[in-house]
Amino acid sequence: MNKIPELNPIEKKLKQFYRKSKERMLDVPCTRDEIMDVLLSSYTAMPDKNITQSLKTQIDEQIFILENMDVSFVRHARYTPAFWHNHDFFEMIFVQSGGCINYIFDRNISMQTGDICIMAPDITHSLSAFHDEDVIMNILIRKSTFEQSFFGLLDDNTILSDFFKRTFYQTSEIPYLLFHTGEDSVLSDLIDRAYTECAQPKRYRKQMVNTLLSLFFINLFRRHEQHTELSGIHPNSSEENLMYVLRYMQANYKTVSLKELSSIFNYSERQLQRIIQNATGHTFIENIQNQKMKQAADLLQNSTLPVSEISERTGFQSLNNFRKIFFKYFNMTPSEYRKTCTTKHTLSISL
Repeated sequence: MNKIPELNPIEKKLKQFYRKSKERMLDVPCTRDEIMDVLLSSYTAMPDKNITQSLKTQIDEQIFILENMDVSFVRHARYTPAFWHNHDFFEMIFVQSGGCINYIFDRNISMQTGDICIMAPDITHSLSAFHDEDVIMNILIRKSTFEQSFFGLLDDNTILSDFFKRTFYQTSEIPYLLFHTGEDSVLSDLIDRAYTECAQPKRYRKQMVNTLLSLFFINLFRRHEQHTELSGIHPNSSEENLMYVLRYMQANYKTVSLKELSSIFNYSERQLQRIIQNATGHTFIENIQNQKMKQAADLLQNSTLPVSEISERTGFQSLNNFRKIFFKYFNMTPSEYRKTCTTKHTLSISL
């Protein structure tokens, strides 16, 4: 986005309320009822009745996402009073210019240009953007679509994919991811194109928007995976290298040891055990064995390599140890697993 859009009539009215009512502290989160007079007065003339209705009710997919679409783009109205709310879809907040404060429970997340915060459904939060230059895009994504376009792009057979899934579904921490992308024109262009496409009732609109969103996530991971701030880890903490640790484990799962990680990342082995366990829900050994078993299963299913060679390729020095651990994971021998996969594949072709 090259040019900051001027305030629209609703934003101008909201700005007037804000300036005239400093004592109400509209930029600090409050309940919806406390600022309902401001919202209704400002949005009354808005042609979209669904948006007006959403001010009074629980925010859900049916109100904000069209029935024939999977994604909706909503520019956050500047100077809107910050009020607590939640919704049943994934939300991605993209700061196109300026900044904002994203309040999530007891956390105040200061976001600047290029920052992207992805939040899971049912998370109570509040957004505060009170400057003319604060241009915030809210991308609302159905659960099923997010899982396909976000998780679907991740390789299932990786430690990192397990980590991201845990972040949203299995962690006790507040499930969000914050990416610091700076002024990345590639990401901005993809969002602008998707926003424009979404607003025009052209043929294949849904498919085009979903494709652009997938391209956005691909570039986000490719270019900024290392710029991720995690919900359970504060910047500058001893755990800020987590992404590098997990990527190193993933790339070197065949031979990596906890002692090697300790030396490379300058942590004690005890620290690393705690960091890895908190992030993934598994110990170091469990993560490495999980990775080996996923790779072994993939090779058994999609290659004709002998079991002995697959054992070596996945980092096992003993074939017997490989067979023992494989049986523990899959409740069958490697040969039985391969035979089962082959039978299923044959049946699917015949059908």
